[in-house]
Amino acid sequence: MLTPGAFPILDFDDDLDDLISPMMFADVQAEGPGVTVLAFLSEKTIKTAEGWEVRRVGTVPFVTVEYPIYEATRGGQVVRVVPMPIGAAAAALVTERMIRSGAESLVAVGSCGALRKLPEGEFIVPSRALRDEGTSYHYLKAGAWVETDDALRATIAKVARSAGFGAQVAPVWTTDGFFRETRALVEQRKSQGCVAVEMECAAMAAIAKVRGVRFAQLLFTADTLADNDYDLRGFGVDSHHVALSLALEAAAGC
Repeated sequence: MLTPGAFPILDFDDDLDDLISPMMFADVQAEGPGVTVLAFLSEKTIKTAEGWEVRRVGTVPFVTVEYPIYEATRGGQVVRVVPMPIGAAAAALVTERMIRSGAESLVAVGSCGALRKLPEGEFIVPSRALRDEGTSYHYLKAGAWVETDDALRATIAKVARSAGFGAQVAPVWTTDGFFRETRALVEQRKSQGCVAVEMECAAMAAIAKVRGVRFAQLLFTADTLADNDYDLRGFGVDSHHVALSLALEAAAGC
């Protein structure tokens, strides 16, 4: 049922019989394993995942680019892995595709900007995401926050800590406006409890809730806005391989 809002982004329809997905997903590949890692990392990082045999099994096609679907195998464990596009709306398209191809649990992994005085490479497991993007409003009624799956995020945090890393479970800020993270907005988000900023968590968490699957995420700090200024630092590059390894380990333990 359509409920009009004060502005177009707040018009909400809870009817799940949408017009596009039955046609778009009719050709989805044969169902894969029940868990997928949504990796905001390079294909090279995925293909060289330590301790896993990685092979390409399909694609998520778009007009301008194709996102490859990989399967990572270790012993009897199989996890699908897909490199993700940046931004909530684009990430939603791939997330939906992976759910339709059999994923019941989604573990995302990627970088974030620190809002607190955190060193580069610090791991954060979002407990909930502040919905300062547009995509989640097409899946859930308007609201400030969307939570991740508590059991899945506990698994991710346990895996990271067992490997000797700290893993802070805390709220994050999801934004569409990478170039509009102003000083006043950063201070506002910090006052709301957010420890980091990223661009997709709220959307993916909202999709998971509507589609009836589990979602949680592992983030590593890259750049920082903690000192009321912007510092690119090393942009978290040194954390890519270890973050993927932890995400795969958590996914395998689902």
